[in-house]
Amino acid sequence: MFREAVFESSSLTALRKSLAVAEQDARKKQEEMEELQSQLVNQDYEQQVAAVQPRLITMLRVQLAAISNINKLRILDSTLSIDEDIEELMQMLENVNDGDLNDVQKILEDTTVLYDQISRGITARSQSDSWTMTEEPEGRAFFTDEEDTKEENEWEAEMTAIQNTHQSEIETMQHNYERQLKTMRERIEHEETRRRKLQEELVQITTRNDQSLTTVKASFEEMLEEQRSGFQEEMEQLRKDHQKELDEEKAATRLALEAVRRAHEEELSRQQRKKYAMLEQMREELTTLSAAYSAKCVENAQLDERLSALMEQRSREGDSTDVQRLQHDLSVRDSQVAELQRRIAAYERRGGDPSAAASDRGEVCSEVQCFEKTSSAVKYRKMNKNRRSDTRFHSNPVISIVEGASECLADEVRRSLAVPVSERRKFFETIAEYSTPF
Repeated sequence: MFREAVFESSSLTALRKSLAVAEQDARKKQEEMEELQSQLVNQDYEQQVAAVQPRLITMLRVQLAAISNINKLRILDSTLSIDEDIEELMQMLENVNDGDLNDVQKILEDTTVLYDQISRGITARSQSDSWTMTEEPEGRAFFTDEEDTKEENEWEAEMTAIQNTHQSEIETMQHNYERQLKTMRERIEHEETRRRKLQEELVQITTRNDQSLTTVKASFEEMLEEQRSGFQEEMEQLRKDHQKELDEEKAATRLALEAVRRAHEEELSRQQRKKYAMLEQMREELTTLSAAYSAKCVENAQLDERLSALMEQRSREGDSTDVQRLQHDLSVRDSQVAELQRRIAAYERRGGDPSAAASDRGEVCSEVQCFEKTSSAVKYRKMNKNRRSDTRFHSNPVISIVEGASECLADEVRRSLAVPVSERRKFFETIAEYSTPF
């Protein structure tokens, strides 16, 4: 029994060592996988993941199968229950997506944790002395020596098979990792060589670009300076031409304004002479009309006297027919005198229209002639006792309109000259624009 206990202790020690080695290998593979993950950042990352993932999944299945077999040997602590964890990891391993290394890494970490739990949960079988112990230890009541020997042989064979499988899988994965690492190093060297070459080309291109940029900049500055000098010369020439044209325009405008001023003064003097001549004519016509009117008044007074004498004589004779005819002639003569007074007043109000004055003058002359004819034809007039007391026939018929006419003419001249400044400016600009230089 002591020999069996020693053998069992040595086998347990060997099992712990193998589990420690397997755990170290799993951690090493995990570190290598993390290194490969950090290195697989190029364009072939998905292809490499697709090549590595099946091998990792196969290794994890072998590790989980080994853990399951160790759990079935009943050498672990009874309080340690990892069956559910193994089933969960197997389920997760079945559900891993293609190209998802994170899930594989998590399963590998959980597998490493299971190895730690197994290494801590392995316990040695209790040593008992069949000579001194009268009771069977708990858990061995139903196991015989043959069964123990059989279980130990099966266990050793299974452990050997697991170790061999694990070792071959580790060798295969190591060979694949070394081959991939070699490929990655060669690719890195190739990329590094390519990077150095591209960097040298970039330096050359940068140098050439700087030289060409300097040349283009110098040529552009020269061209810009030439254009600037040409532009300044052209601007100076344009300024001189503009000043010359402006001076010519000023001189032409000055001459045009002077010509317009002289023409305006001549026109004003001509209009003034015309107005003065018209006023003199109006004054003469008014004098003539006043004299004619005075003569008519004197004649009318004489006719009144004659009419009074005739009326007295006729009244004595009692000729009513002559009296009526004379009264009719008198009323006609009164209406003609009133018409003459009305026309004279209208003529004074108009202020002197030449055409109207000429027409009125003709009418007055014709009426005067007609009046003289009718006066010579009348032989008897009725005597009006009150006509001598009428102020119309004793006041001065000559009405002085010289001052009024002069004031009216001055107002008309002012209105003709009261043209807005804007209109006079437009007139002068039009004259300057369409007039030729003198």
